[in-house]
Amino acid sequence: PHRVRLEARAWVRCEPCRAPSEAAMPAETPAAPAAEAAPSPGSVTTEAAAPLEDSRERPRSYLVLFNVGKKQNFGTLLRSAGAFGVHEVCVVGARKLATFGSQGTATATQQRYFDTLEDAKADLSSKGVKLCGVEIDDSAVPIHKHPFTGPTAFMLGNEGAGMSPQQRAACDFFVYIPQHTGVTASLNVAIAGSIVLHHFAIWAQLPEQPRFGEKYVLDPRRHGLDKYQNPTELERAEIDRKRAERAAKRKKPSDADGAGYEAEEEDVCLDDLDDAEETVEGG
Repeated sequence: PHRVRLEARAWVRCEPCRAPSEAAMPAETPAAPAAEAAPSPGSVTTEAAAPLEDSRERPRSYLVLFNVGKKQNFGTLLRSAGAFGVHEVCVVGARKLATFGSQGTATATQQRYFDTLEDAKADLSSKGVKLCGVEIDDSAVPIHKHPFTGPTAFMLGNEGAGMSPQQRAACDFFVYIPQHTGVTASLNVAIAGSIVLHHFAIWAQLPEQPRFGEKYVLDPRRHGLDKYQNPTELERAEIDRKRAERAAKRKKPSDADGAGYEAEEEDVCLDDLDDAEETVEGG
């Protein structure tokens, strides 16, 4: 019996001292993620989920203004062109635009002037830009299907007569905006243009502009002095065009002998570089 007790005591002595089982311990509660602070009123916000690449790497859009009859539509189209990232406005057959309703955005988008629609089409084609007509046509594709393949120029028809045969012939394809009642036969040309430009911006995945409160943050505007000191290629071309036009107006036959012309001035003025000085601003 004594031996048995020793073995038992030895068993007791050899029994390891163990800490409480890990399984018996309460599981560690993970720390709750810090709650995101709600944006304070007036803070800059954006809906973008992740930063997007530079918009210059994305397909560009162009707006061709030709055969639009009502002046008040120009300003709205220019404002929408600026809001939806249009790269360039091609003005055909005019030298100045009435910009009522543009709210100061008339010069925010680059503008180029062409004498004929054929000249504008040739210039766009040389850049690989397809010309899309916005018209209710049998071959037109609904705008929400986004039938775009790359850089695209959009041209609208006249408010009353629609697109002329010349315009139709110049277009590579057509889109239209579906309507869902018979209240009106068509949309206002400026509204139609705005909707189409917005759809292209979505298709091209242009990044959304940051917002401040209930408005979007404005980009810095380039004014006359900056354009005078650092003109872009397009601004330089527009300067040369305006100078040539003024020079042509100044050339008059001499009253004395019918020969000779008034000397052409070579001085540079800020009006050459600031389209706002040469545009009729109505709002």
